[in-house]
Amino acid sequence: MVDGTKMPPIAPRRRRRGPARSEAGAVIFEFFLVLPLLMSLVLGLFTGGLAYSKKISIVEAAREGARYGASLPMGTGGSAVSTWETAVKTRVVDASNGAIVAGDVCVKWVLPTGATDCNLSDPTGASNEPTVHLVKVSVTKSVSLEFFFSKRDIVLTGRLVARFERDTG
Repeated sequence: MVDGTKMPPIAPRRRRRGPARSEAGAVIFEFFLVLPLLMSLVLGLFTGGLAYSKKISIVEAAREGARYGASLPMGTGGSAVSTWETAVKTRVVDASNGAIVAGDVCVKWVLPTGATDCNLSDPTGASNEPTVHLVKVSVTKSVSLEFFFSKRDIVLTGRLVARFERDTG
């Protein structure tokens, strides 16, 4: 309207809704192409979360067993050590809330000699106190991580060494 004349009205444009008919097949094809990857990711996240939860339970159970064993009296007699180890092992299994069984647990009451018991070596500096006993607790559990087309077995471990706090003499 610069020179005084009116401009003709602009016709509204039609908006297309959704894909054109020629693209509908491509959208469905792409969806089914991506679906296995998406399902693999979701299933992997879910089973990975479950495995991580079990790992936390295993580590906490090993820690609880080592604490319990460090304060549990040894007792006397020829079977005192095996009775003590059984009690600690039972405590570890109970603390795991069903995540592990007794066969997954190794418990030892040892002097720091530099040996490897239950796949655990002595802590640094333990040999400076050769008369102090150590409580070694190791837990090993196999779990499976499942992805849509594959499955992978992994081994979760929880290991702890504690100083035996009771009078051993």
